[in-house]
Amino acid sequence: MTSKDDLEQLRQHALALEKSIDDIDQEIDSAIQAHTGSGQMVAYLRDRHNAQMGLMYDLGKIEARIEPLEERLREAGEQHQERLAADQWQENQPLASEDHLDWFKQSLTENPPALDELDRAEQQMLHEMEREPTPEDHLDWLPGRRG
Repeated sequence: MTSKDDLEQLRQHALALEKSIDDIDQEIDSAIQAHTGSGQMVAYLRDRHNAQMGLMYDLGKIEARIEPLEERLREAGEQHQERLAADQWQENQPLASEDHLDWFKQSLTENPPALDELDRAEQQMLHEMEREPTPEDHLDWLPGRRG
């Protein structure tokens, strides 16, 4: 079930509760006119009033659920409109005919960076790490074999 369906169902339920509340109001008014002053009337009115209050509570809960759903649907519609506007804007943007880094690539090929001392030290360390280990490399754990 979609949010729109949920919202419509909640609205229908809210309308039904409002109608029931109005019907109880009419019942109370007609009972007051027909049975003025009897003890049964007070009990009946109390019962109808409690029923009405319960329905009003339910109506409040339903309306509290309706508001976030309406907000979510409104935001979804706005997001759709924003997405369409962004897509339209994107379509109207000119396409670049060249890579934005072409100038940098050309500059690098014409003037390659020179290796300085740090680069050479890094190269030497990488070379040391990649060389084949010798038996001497693994004997550091023996006492008296530390160099």
